[in-house]
Amino acid sequence: MSEIKLVKSEVEAALKDLKGKVQSLDTASPNVDFAVSELDLTKEILQLEKTYYQILEQYKAILLRVEQDASSSVESLFETDEELAGQHKAK
Repeated sequence: MSEIKLVKSEVEAALKDLKGKVQSLDTASPNVDFAVSELDLTKEILQLEKTYYQILEQYKAILLRVEQDASSSVESLFETDEELAGQHKAK
């Protein structure tokens, strides 16, 4: 049977790095002000900018959830591995 080898400290370090980078992602709109204009193009640009930052914020939230889920899964994997090793030694 194939064996998957994970080094817990390396996985945790990678997930911590991911979390740090995601949390430092700036999703705040710079709120660029255009000169007073009634042009439809200006309105469209502002709406696109608003939508862009909403999507960016959602993406950041998803990445943080992925990191949490991955961390939880890795922890569960290591706990199961330790339980199985303990059962194998008991036999």
